[in-house]
Amino acid sequence: MTSSRLPIRLRAALAAALAAALAFSAGAWWLRHELYASKLAAALNQAEADLNTIESRYSGRGVPSYFQDHETWVIVDPEGRLVAGAPELTPFVPDPLCPSLPNTPPVARTTVHLGPVADSAPPGSRRLAGHDFTLFTGSFEGPGQADDGGPAPTVTLTLHLLVTPWEAEQAVADVDRVLYGGIPAAVLLVALIVWATTARALRPVEGIQQRLRAITARDLSLRVPVPPRRDEIARLAATTNDTLDRLEQAVEQQRRFTADASHELRTPLAALRADLEVALHYPDHTDWPSVVRDTLADAERLQQLTEDLLLLAGLDNHGAPPAQRVELNALAHNAATRARRHAPAAVRVDSRTGEDIAVHGDARQLERLLRNLLDNAVRHARSSVTLTVGARGSAVLLEVRDDGMGVPPEEHERIFERFARLDSSRTRDDGGTGLGLAIAREIAHRHGGTLRLDGTASPGARFIAELPRESSR
Repeated sequence: MTSSRLPIRLRAALAAALAAALAFSAGAWWLRHELYASKLAAALNQAEADLNTIESRYSGRGVPSYFQDHETWVIVDPEGRLVAGAPELTPFVPDPLCPSLPNTPPVARTTVHLGPVADSAPPGSRRLAGHDFTLFTGSFEGPGQADDGGPAPTVTLTLHLLVTPWEAEQAVADVDRVLYGGIPAAVLLVALIVWATTARALRPVEGIQQRLRAITARDLSLRVPVPPRRDEIARLAATTNDTLDRLEQAVEQQRRFTADASHELRTPLAALRADLEVALHYPDHTDWPSVVRDTLADAERLQQLTEDLLLLAGLDNHGAPPAQRVELNALAHNAATRARRHAPAAVRVDSRTGEDIAVHGDARQLERLLRNLLDNAVRHARSSVTLTVGARGSAVLLEVRDDGMGVPPEEHERIFERFARLDSSRTRDDGGTGLGLAIAREIAHRHGGTLRLDGTASPGARFIAELPRESSR
């Protein structure tokens, strides 16, 4: 099983246990090292102090009682013979314990290696054999060995004191006994704490998951619970609810759009079928040219509505349009020329352009934006429609103005909704599908711009499309 398949709680607990094991192991190593070094340094300092004390108190009759059990020192005479000291060091005298140190200072410090000893040697000697030790050496005047029972002569004696790491190793061993059981217990405790903490932290996620399972396409009104804590999970839950709000709005908009589209398609189809059925039942009393004209108008309306629906679907499913350079003056001139051909005789269509202005976008979509605005203006104008292309800073302004009845303030935004019509515009003889302004605004948004209705225009209506201007190089 790969780590990605493990539950988050288990992965977090394992990661915490591993980190704790590494940290505790490093800490234990540092503690052992520091303890060993401290104990060994203390042993070295104590050995140097003991060396001076033994020298000052040795009188030939022995040393004070608290040094008699000290098994790591010997005193030898100039001939290398043992004068006093621990029996455990006897096998190492004179070699290698008594190195030749000419001009020995008051206290010399060297490292010696003690070789093997016979099996009959004392246990302490066998313990010392085969190891390296620090050796302190000092010289002093004192009674040596007496020959033939006579008085002991005063000679230059040499004191050798061996420093062993036994106390430091024993201190480390005592700590190891605690660490061997303490580190695994501490690692297990950390893993359990992380497991419990992660489980508690992820408990709201389980609630969110269960609620999301209950949400279906038929009912998007449910929302996930938001934990009272202001943490990442609470922000995730809030973001999920925001997403569900937008999804519900989009689905509801899609449902309304589908219902409106069905209604819009059903009306011309029903009229078309009714005209044909009446003509078939009464063929001798039917004005066939009139029936053909009516059915052709209904067919054209169905075609226009279908094209608008397909265009909206394409705009909804695609991102930004291709970045091509589009000359707006030429585009506006062509759109105005087309509008003049389809406008009533009483309506004059003018276009006003100035300097060369260009934007980046899709020429066909921008032409459709102008055509929809001009068609809307021509349908509602009394006598004139004006198309103006201008620039303001880094923006391009496309203005379409008519001198019609205008739009009530409360309807300024609703007219951009799909299939939205004012009460006075609900008749079908004007050829509108209710999608023209919605398509125009969607195209403006796709080009990084806006489309709005200027509420200050009077009389008539003034639509302003603002698009990013092509940057000059």
